[in-house]
Amino acid sequence: MSSYIDQLKQSMEEEKKMYEMAQAQQTAILNQQKDPIKEAANKLRGDTYTNSRLSAIGNNEALAQKGLAGGVYQEPRSGYSETSRIRQDTALRNSLNAADLDEAKKIAEIEAKIKDLGYDTSKQIAASNSKWNEKIAAAVREDELRRLQQEREDQLRREQWEREDRIRKEQQAFQRSRGSYSRGGSSSATSGTVRAEDLEKKYRSLLEEESKKAGVQDARTMSDVYASQNQAYGVVLNEMKENLSVDDYQAMAKLLGIPRNLW
Repeated sequence: MSSYIDQLKQSMEEEKKMYEMAQAQQTAILNQQKDPIKEAANKLRGDTYTNSRLSAIGNNEALAQKGLAGGVYQEPRSGYSETSRIRQDTALRNSLNAADLDEAKKIAEIEAKIKDLGYDTSKQIAASNSKWNEKIAAAVREDELRRLQQEREDQLRREQWEREDRIRKEQQAFQRSRGSYSRGGSSSATSGTVRAEDLEKKYRSLLEEESKKAGVQDARTMSDVYASQNQAYGVVLNEMKENLSVDDYQAMAKLLGIPRNLW
């Protein structure tokens, strides 16, 4: 599951890079629009200056023919020529300033688009991260549930193994002492090897029968198994208490693998 979470995180990062790449591409396209604007503005300023210069020369020549002006680069000879030069200079400055303002306005519009593009990309990335983080959080929760379930199943298997191991050891211990048990001594009811084996067979068969009645075969969980077994153990123990001596009762309980805490 952790690899799946890593994949989700990688997908989130890839989607973020996709948005950032798209922003970078669109920003580059917008920045490329600045050069034609600057070139057009420079050409306009150049043309404006040239036209203004030509107009000044023509105007000076017209005044010179009337004796109101001298050469183009000489001081004005009359108020007419001086006023004309001032007017032309003011018109040139206004035209150049208008070209500068137009250029600045168009560049500012592009910068505003670039800024808005950044805002839009940030919103897209935030929405994307939120979407992926929800998926990651769900995967983490599922991973944790799986881990807890696995730990529970492992513990149940360990408990079952310990239970079976304890039963095997008790059975082995009983088999080692069975010789003295089967040779009698404790009670007339269990004297003789054949009689001891018959009792074991009897109560083991009873235990199997009671376990089936308690529903051990239909159990779905280890808890259900334990409950069915304990119910069967209770019936068999009661039967043995009524018919066996204390020593034989305990010995038979060990042989059958009945947990010590029940008897």
